[in-house]
Amino acid sequence: MSIRRLFRIRSLQFLYAQHLSKMDSNKVEEKMLQNIELLHHLYIFLLYLILKIRENVLEKNFYYQTEITQKFAYNSVIKILSKNKYLIKEYHYTKNSEKILWNQQDEYIFILLKEMQKKSNFFKKDFRQSSSSFEGEKMFLINYYKSFVIPNKKLIEYIEDLYYINGEEDLYLAHNMVCKTLQFINYSTPKNFKLYNIYKNNDNKKFIIDLYRNTIFHREEFNDLIKETSDNWDIKRIAIIDLIILQMAICEFLYFPNIPPKATMNEYIEITKIFCMDKSKVFINGILDQIFKFLYKKNKIFKIGKGLM
Repeated sequence: MSIRRLFRIRSLQFLYAQHLSKMDSNKVEEKMLQNIELLHHLYIFLLYLILKIRENVLEKNFYYQTEITQKFAYNSVIKILSKNKYLIKEYHYTKNSEKILWNQQDEYIFILLKEMQKKSNFFKKDFRQSSSSFEGEKMFLINYYKSFVIPNKKLIEYIEDLYYINGEEDLYLAHNMVCKTLQFINYSTPKNFKLYNIYKNNDNKKFIIDLYRNTIFHREEFNDLIKETSDNWDIKRIAIIDLIILQMAICEFLYFPNIPPKATMNEYIEITKIFCMDKSKVFINGILDQIFKFLYKKNKIFKIGKGLM
């Protein structure tokens, strides 16, 4: 799942919550941004988990030391990661939120290490490759993370119990950010490389704020447009979640000149597959197509660059 799709989904969820609760939209927006910030914290803690595993292996009294765990401890990618001041600083800053304190939960680290030891045959090929090249060591590390950390049921339960996340998509995205970070590191990467930024250049943060605010501010305008292009369909007969999806898509048509309409329609059709019934998917697809054609004929869609459709 892309960051932008996650932000669309998060905006949808909080627009829906705002509609039901009638809470002040500014307060709901604040909660939405806090929720996304927690996703960044989760990424930091999962990335730091790799360092905590290494620390446990390096302890002299560690019971599960094997050739494979030793190779993990002296992995060149982890060495670079361990010297990253941004990771260390962010971990120690965010751990004050009392979320996923790995140094207080060694049992989960030991579980991961025991699995590494028990299934050492799984690593034999990667182990041989990691002995000869930096890329081999990276492959070994990413393979371990994907095969043992991500699917670990006890770890998933622990995170879900202790950390406020919105379903599997948040955890999936946080793991994906960790893997991308590991993949980014190469032999010449400076030790203080910048970490994955969910608000890269503030564009993503501006996107979700503008989408949320404009959808609320212009929703009556969007509702009139829906009625006008759908044979005066009674807005009250449209399911709330379907209506908000339509409003958000229209918002992108009209107020996001950098996003091609085809990309907008594709994204919201994918989102309907998650939240809507089959009949709703057909309805939303048809309405969005009609609205785009109507706005295009009226010269109300102004997009920057090529690729409108």
